[in-house]
Amino acid sequence: MKIIRPGLFSVLKRFPKHKESAKRLFKESEEFQTTCEDFESCIKALDHWNRSKEEIAAERRAEYSAIIKELEEEILQQLNESG
Repeated sequence: MKIIRPGLFSVLKRFPKHKESAKRLFKESEEFQTTCEDFESCIKALDHWNRSKEEIAAERRAEYSAIIKELEEEILQQLNESG
């Protein structure tokens, strides 16, 4: 049984139609691996700030939501360029 790395798992969950190309690109590209890991980290951070009662939480939610959106666009671009 293969274990899927958390960064890749998050990408597969977000982009299920790109499952095969994402798996292949993850194996082949360090840049894509890094992007996936960044995506996972931001998702975890957003989850933290969604649960937070701290005064700065709303600002952090907005920041991480924007970063996630940018990473999603970057991931899709990399997937589309990979064929």
